[in-house]
This record gives sequence, structure tokens and C-alpha cells, in this order.
Amino acid sequence: MKIKFPISLKQILLFSVLIILVLGVSTSLVSTLIRTDDRIKAEENNLTINERTASTIESEFSNLQKNSYVLIEASSGVKDKISRKKLCDSYFRANSQVIFLSSPDTGLLVNPDSHISLEILENFVEKMPSDSHTTDFYNSTEDFGREALIISYDYGPSNAVKRAHVAFYVDNLIQLMSTGSLNSTILINKDGLVLINPDYESNLKKYEGVIPLVQEIIDNPEESNAQTVIDGVFTAVRQIQNDLFVITSISEKSVYAVINRTTYRIILFSLAVLFIAIILIRIFSNTLTNPIKDLVTASNKIEQGQFELDIKPRSHDEIGLLTSSFIQMGKGLAEREKLMISFSKFTNKTIAQKAASGQLSLGGENRNATIFFSDIRSFTAMSENMKPEEVVEFLNSYMTKMVECVNKTNGVVDKYIGDAIMAVWGAPESAGSAEEDALNAVTSALMMRVSLYRYNLERQKNGLAPVRIGCGINSGPVVAGQIGSNERMEYTVIGDAVNLASRTEALNKPFATDILITENTYKLIKDKVIVEEMPGVHVKGKTDAIKMYAVINLAGRKNPVSLEEVRKIIGTNAPDLAKVNTDDEEKKYQIQA
Repeated sequence: MKIKFPISLKQILLFSVLIILVLGVSTSLVSTLIRTDDRIKAEENNLTINERTASTIESEFSNLQKNSYVLIEASSGVKDKISRKKLCDSYFRANSQVIFLSSPDTGLLVNPDSHISLEILENFVEKMPSDSHTTDFYNSTEDFGREALIISYDYGPSNAVKRAHVAFYVDNLIQLMSTGSLNSTILINKDGLVLINPDYESNLKKYEGVIPLVQEIIDNPEESNAQTVIDGVFTAVRQIQNDLFVITSISEKSVYAVINRTTYRIILFSLAVLFIAIILIRIFSNTLTNPIKDLVTASNKIEQGQFELDIKPRSHDEIGLLTSSFIQMGKGLAEREKLMISFSKFTNKTIAQKAASGQLSLGGENRNATIFFSDIRSFTAMSENMKPEEVVEFLNSYMTKMVECVNKTNGVVDKYIGDAIMAVWGAPESAGSAEEDALNAVTSALMMRVSLYRYNLERQKNGLAPVRIGCGINSGPVVAGQIGSNERMEYTVIGDAVNLASRTEALNKPFATDILITENTYKLIKDKVIVEEMPGVHVKGKTDAIKMYAVINLAGRKNPVSLEEVRKIIGTNAPDLAKVNTDDEEKKYQIQA
């Protein structure tokens, strides 16, 4: 079929123009016109605020130190107490932020407005270092309950150096450092310890990130400031007196807030353009979208197993060709599904799927599997009192419930032998290991016990006798493959392990149990099941005694927890093993003394 209007050409013409328009305009506006300018302005503004704030802080500290020194000099020349008090009052009025001044010449002078007891301040001053020989700054916020600093400096002649301490609140400096739009400023020492920070919660934080910048300034005396980006934050550092550093910063997020808003508007614009484009494409491309919708609907129907499609090609392009192929595919799948349904009724679904897909190899293969046999007790006597159609109806009802347990545990029903069921775990597919296959088989048998108990309750309500079964499980090597004649073949497993599983099932009757497993199976799952060991049994064809175990429950589950409880559930009584007729069942077993 000749394609007149290729879909690829339509897509290239419509979507290429749209993508180039949206991405081209967005990239040009964001990258070229805005971002670079905002970065430059932010760096310049941050550096300016940093310089201005540093200058103010340096001036404030210098004035405090000078004023305190003037007071020390002046008071040392005044002997009259009243005059000295007036001098101190005048100093504290002029320097209201000062908490106290302490020196050998003046003693401890306290600002009356500080409302801090003299005893507390005296103890505090005694702890201050007196031999630093440098001007030091200490953060005393925690001591005074407000943002406060202490300047500790030396004064006097070199042969008689004395140490003075000035404590003061820094509220005015905090207000200054908090002003400046989105920029924030702090004061640290050369070790990165915070002296002043408007953000009180992080007041004692150590700013490790700026230490390299601080060290760079210290190592290069000709440089007094530096600026860089640290963890997404524009950071300017400026040194002031006595190895103090003023840090001013602003986050890139704040810097680019305007550009982000612009980007948001561009996105809205792009969405508007895209919306208009979608409307235009919708109007002028129905020949493309409607057939695609038909194909999507058809695909959903195929997923749901509806293979008869009611669609028709609408165009002569690739979509029309694909629609025709869909219709043919649906017909083929419908035929295949009919065959699979019919086939799976006569064999296991997994085997049917493997056979249909060619995954089931001809011939046999060696597998480690767990084989299961179950049989209805006294079925012959039960069926004698039933009509043929009643027998079939009963078996179908019973088999449905039992086979459901096999399927739920990833088992495969090998065959039905009258009222008996043979199932396999580990062939043609394994759950992953011999242990998992064995546990799945035992789990399936326990599920059958529960299902049969509920089934019997329904039968008793209808006045019918309960059904009792025996289950035998054995694990071991088998040969699995397609066996039969040229006219008819079936997938099955054969081997000594299969025979032993069949004979194990027959032992449930004399032992008055419903689930028996061999020693082979028990060794694989002994930590995962609750069992009771039965007497050793000599099986036909075996020299040594075969250990048998009655399955009570899975480990960790409640009720039943003993074989006595199991016998109450299944309606049997504990036998006297010494009186068991070992010649029963064609001498298939022999009880050891």
C-alpha cells in the first residue's frame, strides 16, 4: 500500500517549529539577558555592604576602647569619690551600651542600667584572662542573656602593662548588620568563631566554610578583603582590627529570585504557545489522532482477551496500514486463544503455554522434583451408592478445590487417576530450589486439609458423608518429558521417586493420618515444618527401612500443633500399630517392630 502522507513528515514540521520556538526564546532570555547581569550586581552590592558595615563596626570598637581608656586615665587622676562617681555616670550616659568597665586603676565600674548584680559581675571579671598581651574579643551573649561582647586590651607603659575589660551590648550593631535587603552580616574571629550574629539561634556556630578566605587574607597582608561563592552563597570577607573579620553574604537563590520569576513567566508563555499548538494540531490532524485512538482501544481490548476487533482503516498512511495489521493480528490471536483454551483443559496450563511457544523440548530431562499423590478413602464404596452423573459431579467439585491448592503453590497437576491426583513441583519449572519446591508441595497439602474441612462442613449441612483423603509426598530425581505414542503424548515424570510417593500416600490409612512425607522431603524442609516421626516402613523394592513423617503444620503457625489435634480435624483415631495388617495394600509396606 502506497503511503501518501507519511506521519514522520507531519511530526517533523509541527513539533520541530514548536520546540525551537519555546526553547530558543527561553534560553535566550534566561541565559543571555538576565543571569549574568544579576550576578555582577549582586557581587558588587554584597561587597559594598560588607565594606560599609566593616568600617562602622571597626569605628564602633575603636571608640569604645578609646572612651574606656579616657575614663581610666581621667579617673586615676581624681581622688574624690563624688567626682569619680560623676565622671563614671557621665561615661555610662554617653556609652549606654556598656555593661561594665574593669581595670586595675578603676576597679569594677558597672552601668546602673544593666540590672546585673555586682556579685555576678565580680565573679565574671575574676575569670577573665589577664596575660594575653593582645586585644581580644569575647562573645558573652550566654552570660548576659542578650547579644554582648567583651573587649579585653592592655594599657599603660611597657614596663607596667595593665589589662582592662569592657563589656557592652551590640544591639545597635545587630540592627546595622540586619539592614541591607536580603544580605546578612556576621562578625567572626580568625578561628571562625562567631562574635556577632543577628541570627541568635546560630550565634555560637563556627563558620568553617570561610576559614580558607580568612587564612588567605592573613597570609597576604596587602589584601584586606575577598569574595567568592561558598555552598551556593555569595560571601564577602573583610578584615578589621585585631584579626576580626566581617562576613556579608547573600544566597544565589535570593540573587536569582527575579530571574526565577522571569523564568516562571517564560514557562507560562511556553505553555500558552504549546496549548495553542495543541489546538491547531487537534483541528488539523484528526486524520492522525482518531485512528491512533482506535488502535489504543483495540490494544486495550486485546490486553483484556477480546480479539475480535471492530475497527476499520480510516486513512492510507502508516496508521491505516497498522490498523489492517491489527485486525489480522486479532484474528490470529483469537484462533490461538481458542486452541490454547481447548488444549489447557486436557493438560496443565504452564505445559500448554510452553508447548504452544515451542519452549517444551522433545524427549526427557533429569530434574530434582517433589511428587505428590492424593487419594479419596473408600471411594469405591462411596460411588456404589451414587449415580454416574453424581459421581462425575462430585469428582469435578472435589478436584476443583484440590487443584486450586496445587496451582496457588506453583505446582503442576500431572494427571488424574480415577479419584487420585498426581502433582509435581520442580518440573517443568522450579520455584528456585529443591527446598522451595518441597515446601510448596507440603503447603499445598496443608491447604487441601483446610479446603477439605470446609468442603465437608457444606456436605454435612446437606446430609452427606464427609470425604477423607490421604496425601503422600516424596522428593528426588526424576525423568521429566513427553511420553506416549506417535498419536498421543503427555508430559509426565517417571522414576523411583514417583513410585515411592505413590506408596507413601497408601500408608496414610494404617497410620490414620492425612499427610505423609518421606525422609527425602523432610531433610529439605525440616526447619520449616512441624512433624511427628512414624515407625519405619519397609517398602517393596527397598532394602532399608524408609522413615515416614506425619505433617502437622508449618513451623510458627498455631493449631494444630500435635498429631492428636490433626486426627480430631480429619476424623480418625490413633491406631494400634502392632495390630496393623502389613499385608494390606498388596504388601506395599511393612511396619517395623
